[in-house]
Amino acid sequence: MTSTLDSHALVGSHARRLNRVIDHVETHLADDLRLDHLARLAAFSPFHLHRVFRAWTGETLRDFVRRRRLETAGIRLRYDPALTVREVAQACGFASAETFARAFRQHFGVTPSAWRQGSLQHAADTPSGDPGRLTLGKVTLQHLPPREVLYWRVQGDYAKVVAPLWARFQPWAHALGLGDQPMLGMGLDDPAIAPPQHCRYDACVVLPPGWQESAQLRPSRKRVEGGWHACVRFEGPRTDIGLAWSWLIDQWLPQSGFIAASGPFFEAYTASQPGTGSDSLVAELCMPVLPLGR
Repeated sequence: MTSTLDSHALVGSHARRLNRVIDHVETHLADDLRLDHLARLAAFSPFHLHRVFRAWTGETLRDFVRRRRLETAGIRLRYDPALTVREVAQACGFASAETFARAFRQHFGVTPSAWRQGSLQHAADTPSGDPGRLTLGKVTLQHLPPREVLYWRVQGDYAKVVAPLWARFQPWAHALGLGDQPMLGMGLDDPAIAPPQHCRYDACVVLPPGWQESAQLRPSRKRVEGGWHACVRFEGPRTDIGLAWSWLIDQWLPQSGFIAASGPFFEAYTASQPGTGSDSLVAELCMPVLPLGR
């Protein structure tokens, strides 16, 4: 069993199939996510998918689905006060609010209502950070286009796995002739909610229109949906980018008149960033948003 997920280390076909399953789970939490259904999606037998998934991620597919439903519910309770607990439960695939409440308390140690109340207090108490440590621009609202990307995925503590991933991914993108394309970094899990060993991060390169992969090369590929995003420029040490995200989410968002929408939060880099080996980064942090009370 492994504690670190690295899609590039797998045979390409297995990486694509498992990433397809994981990405499907993320966007279909309210749907039928039983093993046999997901096995058909991956073109594996249920037994083989169960075995490979557990070896790759360190948890069973059933445990992964349950954990992601609960963690996503925790995020929605925290950042979308307009949703009732029952609505959150339904959106995350629970048959009833009662079943959801029991599962939530077992996982997080508090009821959904207490979690929401504590989250509001957390946002109010979170310090904005030392201005000397953060160099942030003005938050702007941008309507971003959808994009197709190639990506590699790692799993583990962001502080330990992200920089090595970029150091390997960026030369690979250059070798494909994509070295001049924008790069996106996606933290797929909230490290304030998910355990560090389960946090996933995608290093992505944006594909130019009409780009076609070769028959020999079949990397993991996905579509990043567009829409309205709150964006802010960050410049500083890699170690401070988490503090910048915390400021955007916990300080700016509650006072903005917006809520966080579904979809990935990501860092947008120029082609020369971020796998330069330098400790300093320049990136635009982009968070999908909707108007409050929409």
